[in-house]
Amino acid sequence: MRGRITNEAGDEDLVWILGWGNRLHHENVQWLEDRFAEGGYRIHTIQIPDFPADFYDEWVRPAREYVADLDDFRLAGHSTGGLIASYLDGAETTTYLSPWWGYPEDMPGRVLDLVGRLGSRRKLIPSGISTREAIGALATDRQLADGAEKVSPRFVRETRRGHRERPSIDEDAVVFCTLRDQVVSTRAIGEAVPEEQVVLYDGGHELFSSERRDAYVEELLAAVDGGLAAVETA
Repeated sequence: MRGRITNEAGDEDLVWILGWGNRLHHENVQWLEDRFAEGGYRIHTIQIPDFPADFYDEWVRPAREYVADLDDFRLAGHSTGGLIASYLDGAETTTYLSPWWGYPEDMPGRVLDLVGRLGSRRKLIPSGISTREAIGALATDRQLADGAEKVSPRFVRETRRGHRERPSIDEDAVVFCTLRDQVVSTRAIGEAVPEEQVVLYDGGHELFSSERRDAYVEELLAAVDGGLAAVETA
């Protein structure tokens, strides 16, 4: 994993785990970092490896080791970062942005499991997510170009493992998502948390690449600061 710390003068630590294909240099990633900084946080932004050979060893374990060095922290995870975040303990609050807790409904689980059994690390399977329509209207050309066009059966196997073994979601966590998401399963989100823990937004998979992202910043910062109770009273 790669990471950086921004706004080191911030009052409190916020660990933000990026989604699959997100890069530290992406303009929209930096836009949300700036909003977090305005909220007074010292932001630890983590970029994950694209193609882990082992879900726990390359995604979960390094994240656990990172947060273990922090006394108090808040946690936010986007997409795959939201899957990894669900395996971490000790956060004051946890906020999920379009968490990847399941493949989209048009990708049957039994087919994915058969593909995963192949175990190959050759990138053979179209990812189908590197479009502006899927990601968000403000997604940049560089951002879209950085997205992997194909994944391997090994990737499918390991991510399916992460979905199956995901811990329960805390009752005070807040999930931001769009019902138009083409990248992750909205059904899996609905099965993981009750509707009162969900904040819907208008846009594609990435809230921070949505044309209406400014409309949701106040509520997002409220969730990061105080969890579900803060959102309910905002």
